[in-house]
Formats: sequence, C-alpha cells, structure tokens
Amino acid sequence: MNSILRKSKSAMPNHHTGIIYKSQLSTFNIAFMGFGSLAMIGFGVKFLIGTQESGINWFIIFPLIIIFIGGLSLSNTLALCSVAITKEFLILNYPFLRRTIRIPWKSITDAGMTFVTTKSSGSDHAFRIGREIRLFADGKHYRFTTFTIQDPERLLLELKKRLDSSLKKKMKDEYQKSKSDFWKSENDSRRWMKKIVLPICLIILILLWVLNK
Repeated sequence: MNSILRKSKSAMPNHHTGIIYKSQLSTFNIAFMGFGSLAMIGFGVKFLIGTQESGINWFIIFPLIIIFIGGLSLSNTLALCSVAITKEFLILNYPFLRRTIRIPWKSITDAGMTFVTTKSSGSDHAFRIGREIRLFADGKHYRFTTFTIQDPERLLLELKKRLDSSLKKKMKDEYQKSKSDFWKSENDSRRWMKKIVLPICLIILILLWVLNK
C-alpha cells in the first residue's frame, strides 16, 4: 500500500520542476508605478473638486483626463506579470490578479516585439527603454513588457531559443523599426526646438527687454 502511495505521489505533476528561467518583478518599479498612479488620481480628484467649487464647469475635462490617465496606469500596474520558462510552457504569473497562465510553446502562432520607453514628453532627459512582447496562442493575445522584469536579457535569450525562426525574425524587424522611428522623432523634435522654439523665445525675451527699457 505504501509503495502504491509513493508511486502515485511521484506520478503527480510538479509545476515547479523543470523551470529553466524564472523572472522576478522589480519591487521598486512596481512601487513607483503604483504610488505614481494613486498620486495622479488623488491630484485629479482634488483638482476636480476645486474646479467645481469655483464654478468653472467647462474646466472639468482637465481633472477628468488626469484621473483617467492615473486609473489607466494603475490598471496596467495591477496587470503586471512575471515570466517563467520550462521546456513545455511559457508561464505568465499575475500576482495582483492571482492568476497563472501556461502557454504551450507549440500553440504560439504569432509574436511581435516593439520598442517602448518611459519618456512622456520632450523635456524628459532621463528615461528608461525596454521592449513590449506580444504573443498569440489558442485564439488569445498575451503581452508583457521588460520594464519591471529583472534580467530581461536572459528572458529574451530563452524566448529566442524556443520560438520559430520566422517569428524571431518578425519580432526583430518590428523592434528595429519601432526603435528607429522613436529616435528619428527624437532627433526631429530636437531640431525643431533648436530652429524654431528657442529662436522665438529669444526674440520674445529681447522684445520684453527693449519694451521695459
């Protein structure tokens, strides 16, 4: 009887065995995104109350936009996932949603990868860059970014080992194009600032100085 029980236990699948790679979410980045989202929502609500007390009803659109962006950022934070890789599955673990998805490698029929950044405006001098990975399997789309994953290069290496060569080429081409488009727009905005914005600001300052003299 004991031998039968031992055999049945050994036959039970253990999802923790055979893990080749397992990512960890960055606590700092998650905290930063979460607190930033809540702060934006709080500021938007306070702004909204202030505009209504002053009777400027048409101004309501601005605090509503701030609240919407904060809520969108918070929902994206809650949807963050860590990634684990075995020989049979790509495992996505969503800790805030208490959900784990196992995607068989053979079921992945399409994939994409684009260049993403934390840059939000032309005045951002320090920003992070990363990749958004999209997968299509069994009629469903899955996506995750490398911003909040520790050691993302190891993750990319393990993915390339297991995806079809045509999918790897498609991901590489899409990433290179999106990266090139981003830096092109950055260079264009810098030239625009130097050739148009800065001269106009300089002319305005000179006029103000002449008029006040």
